[in-house]
Amino acid sequence: MTSKVRDPSFNSLPFLNKNLKRIDKAILQSLPPKNLSKISKAIHYSVLNGGKRIRPQLVLLMAEALKVDVNPKTIDLMAASGELIHCYSLIHDDLPSMDNDDYRRGKLSCHKKFDEATAILAGDAIQPLALEVLTTINDKKLKPEQKLKIINLFAKACGPRGMVEGQSRDLDAENRKIKIDELDEIHHLKTGKLIEACVESICILKENLPKKHLKAFLNFAKKFGLAFQIKDDILDVIGDEKILGKPLNSDTKHNKATYPSIIGIEASQERAERLCTEALKILSLLPYDNKNLIKLSKFIISRNK
Repeated sequence: MTSKVRDPSFNSLPFLNKNLKRIDKAILQSLPPKNLSKISKAIHYSVLNGGKRIRPQLVLLMAEALKVDVNPKTIDLMAASGELIHCYSLIHDDLPSMDNDDYRRGKLSCHKKFDEATAILAGDAIQPLALEVLTTINDKKLKPEQKLKIINLFAKACGPRGMVEGQSRDLDAENRKIKIDELDEIHHLKTGKLIEACVESICILKENLPKKHLKAFLNFAKKFGLAFQIKDDILDVIGDEKILGKPLNSDTKHNKATYPSIIGIEASQERAERLCTEALKILSLLPYDNKNLIKLSKFIISRNK
């Protein structure tokens, strides 16, 4: 399988395309055979349909920055796990009972391509598969306590204190006016927790990482995640449908709370850029090889997809 360029901007960042090959290979090797069943076909359809792979990119780039001493395959499997969790959430988010989206990345959503029950079960299968991938890591350089911490971290990110709670609050916020702080918390849970887990999981692997550096990386991840979400909200209003792969204003049609609906497009863009600047400053003060993390951070607010 070859990786496709998910965004034209990737052409200016060749390391992202290089990483995609590693990420997609690890994901594919983690999946059940495609023709095993209807569910496995739905899993392949939903997981291998493109995407920016931002979360696994963070795993690889953090490992590069911190120069962690583990087998490269360990990093690849951690990256695959993070992306699988994200893919499971997208399948369920698109369901009629959730965000009710017919398209995802330019293709029919899983429940539209197959059926609603298959989509639910495919998502149900992918979530534990993501954690199973972590348990199968066989690396003498990975300590058992480190492995356990990483599994626990990813489990929390997608559970009742993370993505699931964030999605619930997001649904509850429909058709009502909320304050910006409440929206921040929704997306910290729904999007930010998994992004933070991808960053923190690599910090766990770094021997003798100072606590202040861990705190700084988590602060970076929080700002990165929020900037990423704000940009998503902006693109839903002013993006290019052909590039986005889904209709514009889908959030508006569902009366969802978004940054543009609360503070407007211009203020949203300014806030995303400010958060990105703050994230870049954090990285610049850390004594690690963060140059590609910095490039990725700039990319998330300049992207058109």
